[in-house]
Amino acid sequence: MKMLLIVFRESMVEQVHSLLKEYEVNAYTELHNVAGKGETGATVQFFLSPGANYMILAAVSEQVACRLIDGFTRFRAEHEMRQGDNILPLHVFVLPCEQAV
Repeated sequence: MKMLLIVFRESMVEQVHSLLKEYEVNAYTELHNVAGKGETGATVQFFLSPGANYMILAAVSEQVACRLIDGFTRFRAEHEMRQGDNILPLHVFVLPCEQAV
């Protein structure tokens, strides 16, 4: 199994949910109002800010992880082609995952 840690701006929640649904990821944990600072800048740290981040944790099989990463890679590339030099505030990290209980 793999744990996908998906971090993205709140403004992208519908697109991310659509990708998860398209790849049949029906079980995940979602964290709202996640603050941080990275290559796309700092996020604000107050409730219901449009500049806040979301984080989704999804434990999936290796096959689903590979397909979903490909989907997010295509989504990001398409967005960046339309937007030019703007970096899409979307990051996907992969961690090993073992269910203990």
